[in-house]
Amino acid sequence: MKFTVKKQIRFHHCDPAGIVFYPQYFYLLHETQEDFLAHIGHPEHLLIASGLGVPIVDLKTEFVDMCRYGDEIIISLSLTRVGNASIGMHYEIHSCSRPSDKGQGLKLIANTVVVCAGIPNGKVLAIPDGLRSALLPYLETKEENKP
Repeated sequence: MKFTVKKQIRFHHCDPAGIVFYPQYFYLLHETQEDFLAHIGHPEHLLIASGLGVPIVDLKTEFVDMCRYGDEIIISLSLTRVGNASIGMHYEIHSCSRPSDKGQGLKLIANTVVVCAGIPNGKVLAIPDGLRSALLPYLETKEENKP
């Protein structure tokens, strides 16, 4: 199952040419992670208050096409792995405003790995059972990836 959220590209996301300045995509991806965790009943701010963080340890990004000021976008997030302490996340950003020839409005693909870690020491911890149960419905299977 995929989690999706609709957002709008705002002025503060853009460079003087009116296109998204690449570091701003990482803010959008993290906002989506926060939205997802809240959606599954584990808001990130409450995880942090309880002493558990989910810092990113790996990030791979493919910039497929540009997003521009005013574009409406849909960001999808699915899980590629739920390990003992790590979570693999797959993101796609699609534009609702400006479809392209490069994949039905596909603008960005990103794959991240986050780990559960204690705050403030950063010690890697096992994913708590309640969080694990909430994550599992979003874990992609190989069958879901087939055309």
